[in-house]
Amino acid sequence: MAMRIVVVQSGRLRDAQIIALRDDYVKRFKRFGSLVVQEREPRDGTALWPDSSRWKVLVDERGDQHGSEAFARLIAQWTMRHGEVAFAVGGAFGHDPATSAGADAHLSLGAMTLPHQLAHVVLIEQVYRAASILAGTAYHHR
Repeated sequence: MAMRIVVVQSGRLRDAQIIALRDDYVKRFKRFGSLVVQEREPRDGTALWPDSSRWKVLVDERGDQHGSEAFARLIAQWTMRHGEVAFAVGGAFGHDPATSAGADAHLSLGAMTLPHQLAHVVLIEQVYRAASILAGTAYHHR
């Protein structure tokens, strides 16, 4: 089953190096399914979630932390049960209440606070890593 993942970024990324790294992982992901990145400008009272999302994961410092292999298992469960999985990465000031309220799960990338652009690329790398773990490729164990 091909994975369908959407990563919604609050606001626009501006750092060309971050964008290039992100785009490289998105391109690599194609052999596992669909990984779409949407940059959306926040609007008062409107959640960032795409209309098609069936399972919504808020990336937040107060969320649950998982190792890469446990995260891979979670993504496998979520995609099997719900089809498309959407992740929301907040902007410089975090998430708006509408986006937070609509989340089905909360994920932390670690105990340290990351700048939103770095959190964005770390999430995308971990999604790619999860797909490679599930596919049994050597990426995770090289």
